[in-house]
Amino acid sequence: MEKITPFKNAEEAIASLDNGGRFYNIFTHANDQVITEAEVGKVAGMFADKQQSILFFELATQLLDETSKAAVIAQFDEKLQASYEQFKPVPFAAATVSNNVIMQGIPHHVDSKMKFTGFMMVPVGTVFTMIPLAHYYEAYELRNEQGEELMMIAHKKGKEKLPARPITLAGVMKEMKDMDKTTEGQFVEVSYYVE
Repeated sequence: MEKITPFKNAEEAIASLDNGGRFYNIFTHANDQVITEAEVGKVAGMFADKQQSILFFELATQLLDETSKAAVIAQFDEKLQASYEQFKPVPFAAATVSNNVIMQGIPHHVDSKMKFTGFMMVPVGTVFTMIPLAHYYEAYELRNEQGEELMMIAHKKGKEKLPARPITLAGVMKEMKDMDKTTEGQFVEVSYYVE
């Protein structure tokens, strides 16, 4: 999980995002008034994950007004525009599995083994294997200002702990399954946050 410093205005966002991509993106050029998936991926720290790049973009532009954000989106090429429409975060209350979501609240660390009793399916070659969630994630309950639980959230073990104060989190809705592959519940795998 990565902490993001949001852009302050459209000019800063465009200057940062219209960066030419990485050296091997030979058809992408910096400062050409066109923002591509490779360019957003470079700033987001992603190589080929369109969904995570859009999640980064949404959180990084959260301080921009609608006009400024529209000016940045107007610079998107066709592929990035299609990815943006496909992976644009949905309201938390309407989220289903695989949707990008942005939430606000106070994360409270809880015992991963008690909360994450399910498994996730991970591809290994041509088959999937079940890995216990508690081995892979730290568990948090995201609560509102009144202390009511909003959602179970997770971020990869070995990363910096989430602060126990109000923050904005961005992630992907996932589901827990038991050994019989029956759904046990949902959680949000957090990728980015803003304090």
